[in-house]
Amino acid sequence: MEDMALALRDELHATLKEMLEAIGAGQADSVVAHLQRIDQIGRDWNDAPAQLRHYLEKHSYVKALDFLEGRDEAAAPND
Repeated sequence: MEDMALALRDELHATLKEMLEAIGAGQADSVVAHLQRIDQIGRDWNDAPAQLRHYLEKHSYVKALDFLEGRDEAAAPND
């Protein structure tokens, strides 16, 4: 994985975790900002794994996080 893709992967992972925490805390403004950043990362990461791209396009953020953490049964993060 090239440096840019690795940086985007790490940023996406952190942003997804932060967003889910913000949802749990009821921080609506923070959630909106996180959603905007997640959408931007999805646009910037052109060579993201197909399964991850699918999860992001369908707004399946828990599944996207599971994918990044290797808990997704559909594919491994390095596919």
